[in-house]
Amino acid sequence: MKQSGNNQNKGKEKIARMARLKAVIKKEFLHMWRDPRSLVIIFVLPLVMIFIFGHVLSFDLKKTETLIIDLDRSLLSRELASRLAASPVYSIYSLSQGASHQKDKINQDSSIKLKDEKNGKENGNEAEGKKAEVKINGKKIIEGNQAESNISSQDKVSSKTKKGLTETADYFEVAEKWLHQGKIKQYLVIPPGFSRKLNSNQSVQVVVVIDGSDANVANRIYQYNERIFYNFFFRAQHLQPPFEPEIKMFFNPEIASTPFIIPGLVAALMLMISAMLTSLSLTREKETGSIDLLFISPLRSGEIILGKTFPYLIIALLVSLSIFLFAHFFFNFHLRGSPLLLFLSILIYLAVGLSLGLLISTVSSSQKVAMLVTLLGTILPSLFLSGFIFPLESLSPILHSLSYFIPATYFLRILRGIALKGASLHHFLFDALILILMSIFLLALATRKFQSLRRAKS
Repeated sequence: MKQSGNNQNKGKEKIARMARLKAVIKKEFLHMWRDPRSLVIIFVLPLVMIFIFGHVLSFDLKKTETLIIDLDRSLLSRELASRLAASPVYSIYSLSQGASHQKDKINQDSSIKLKDEKNGKENGNEAEGKKAEVKINGKKIIEGNQAESNISSQDKVSSKTKKGLTETADYFEVAEKWLHQGKIKQYLVIPPGFSRKLNSNQSVQVVVVIDGSDANVANRIYQYNERIFYNFFFRAQHLQPPFEPEIKMFFNPEIASTPFIIPGLVAALMLMISAMLTSLSLTREKETGSIDLLFISPLRSGEIILGKTFPYLIIALLVSLSIFLFAHFFFNFHLRGSPLLLFLSILIYLAVGLSLGLLISTVSSSQKVAMLVTLLGTILPSLFLSGFIFPLESLSPILHSLSYFIPATYFLRILRGIALKGASLHHFLFDALILILMSIFLLALATRKFQSLRRAKS
């Protein structure tokens, strides 16, 4: 009889506990329903941020403004210019457009033509009385034997420029001026005798001056230049490179920045939104004084924490879904792996964010403080210490050690593995276990801190 009575009491206690939990969950949903502006911000803010960052953050090098100073005026020098122009990385400037400061682009359809000044006929060989020029939509790139230049007064470097640039020094002065003004990112000087030295297998030096004010861009320009020059000089001497590696790009054949950037943005935004939802919830109760009613209620601390977490987990899941749909339609971000694995990973990651937000709310006195701490504690570390922008190997030893405490470090590996590589569970099991341990630790810490606040008030 006693055993059956105990079972009945336990059953009644479970029913009462579920009723109390439902009441807290219902109250939180009512709070959100009565504040539609906050809900709109919660859903719209991450979409706006991913739209802006997705377009602004790009590691692709395109249309690098390049000025070519050709002092050789040979077929080989113009072939080098065309090689550069054929790449989407470069946008070639013509010095003759200095008056209007317009870009004179050599597109992939540009061709090298030799124009006979006497009879206007085109020929494939240089001869006396003929001038070699690169035709680009009726225009030409800079050459030593210039016609009258259109350089404006502000670009005139000497009185001789009124009849065209006739001295080599004038070329360098204009190039340096444009480099300082930011009109170009680099300029190339093809020296006299370039073609002759190449044909006789002599060493030849092409001067390349790159704007190094942006180290990352300058380094990528240098690498592109090196690749093009290497191939050009072998072809110019009718030689084959010692080896030609067959390079295959897995997971991102176009080497585009978008598949690399979007997962990092998603990881940072999901952690920020989930943490902000719960951090503002409890601090709002503190500001209005309604938290005292929770303290004196028969609700247990665990029931309060769970009741406040569950509604925001639903909201965070919906926000995450909207982020992924937005990334798919606007940035062509595709999922190669299992949607179920991705959902479970998101669930674990959001649990970490919600637990972190609860912990922040227990130590924050106001919503402003909670929001500031949440932003500083989620978005900045997720962007800079998770391996999103900077590789973890390039960080200092101290920052590298700190990266192991950033939840986005582990979720970013999971997300990139599932979305880009189609990875299975065993590929990221360790990262998932770390996130589970993080969520348990943070939730336990937040519950204990909440209990201490409750005891202090009672």
